[in-house]
Amino acid sequence: MLLLHISLALFRPHQTRLVYSKKYLHTDEEPFFVSGKNFPTIEVKGEAVALAICYELSVAEHTECAIHSGAKIYVASVAKTASGMEKSAEILSKLAKNHSMTVLIANCVGSCEDFVGAGKRAAWSPGGLLKQLDDEMEGVLVVDTKTHEVDVRINS
Repeated sequence: MLLLHISLALFRPHQTRLVYSKKYLHTDEEPFFVSGKNFPTIEVKGEAVALAICYELSVAEHTECAIHSGAKIYVASVAKTASGMEKSAEILSKLAKNHSMTVLIANCVGSCEDFVGAGKRAAWSPGGLLKQLDDEMEGVLVVDTKTHEVDVRINS
C-alpha cells in the first residue's frame, strides 16, 4: 500500500536533506493522505525553528509542541483564501506576541485548484506585524530575527 504524505523538503548546504511531513490533517485531506512523522523543531544558526503546513497552525497541540520545544521562530507554509489568511494572521500574530516568537507565513498567489490564493505573505515579531505583501505580489520576505529588519525580494 502506498502511503502519501503532505511534506516539506528542507535543503541545507552541506547537510542532509530533511523531510517534514504534516501530522495534523484537515478533514478534506484525510481521504487522500496519511498523517506523517515530523519533528518539533530544527536548528538554524543556533535558533530553534518550528514548521507548520497549512491547517497545522490552527491546531493547539501543534503550536504547544513548538512552544514547549523552545522554538523562537515559527514558519507556516499554506494555501489559503482571503478569509483563511485573515484567520491565520490572527492566530500567528497572537503566537508571536504571547510567546516572544518571530513568525512567518508563506501563501500562494492566484488561481490554485478550486480557489484563489490570497497571497499576503507576512512576518511578525513579538511587537506586531513587521511586513506583509499584498494579494498579488510574488516575493520573499527575508527577516533578520535579531533586529527584525525585513528585506523584500520581489520576483520580476
